Amino acid sequence: MTTSPVILEQVEAANRAFYDAFQNGDIGAMEACWRDGPGVSCVHPGGPIISGWPLVRASWEAILESEPEFVMDIEVVDVTVEDPVAWVTCLERMSRLGHAGRAGAQVVATNMFVLDATGWRLSVHHASPVM
Repeated sequence: MTTSPVILEQVEAANRAFYDAFQNGDIGAMEACWRDGPGVSCVHPGGPIISGWPLVRASWEAILESEPEFVMDIEVVDVTVEDPVAWVTCLERMSRLGHAGRAGAQVVATNMFVLDATGWRLSVHHASPVM
């Protein structure tokens, strides 16, 4: 079955909203991207699995508060929709200007969204460093 372009755009917009919140350090916008229900989990690069919205939120709050200014470029590799679930596989390229010049990292991430009455909401973010 072919996914409609409208649904693909909705999923891609939800993914962009997540990365915009991350880039802007906006915990309110980050919270608006996520589901607040069962099955919410997050794995940050090199970290353990974090389950449940309160702990996932706390992890993002800590990251957003401690992260120095950075630039993020997201390359969407694949979008798959199995309504009411969709997942987006991305390559995250982050760079920041530090004392020694520009430093960067690449991360592969899978973002799983679930469709509810409010739209496509993030349920799982799993990110791993690219070696």
